Amino acid sequence: MLGDLHSVLIVAIAATVTALLRFLPFMIFGGNKKTPAIVTYLGRVLPFAIMGMLVVYALRGISFTGMPYGLP
Repeated sequence: MLGDLHSVLIVAIAATVTALLRFLPFMIFGGNKKTPAIVTYLGRVLPFAIMGMLVVYALRGISFTGMPYGLP
């Protein structure tokens, strides 16, 4: 019985924190407030930066001069 209550509390707390994190931007920037310039800038720039990071991460262990990758 105590294990079930513990599991329910963990799920309830995780759901509450997740909901708060999802609604927090709307509470902060909601209404007629203008979105700050830094947030708009990050929204434009970060997708390209993340894709670049993923490419570098994916190619980090590849030798372009050895078999089976690259020039040979």
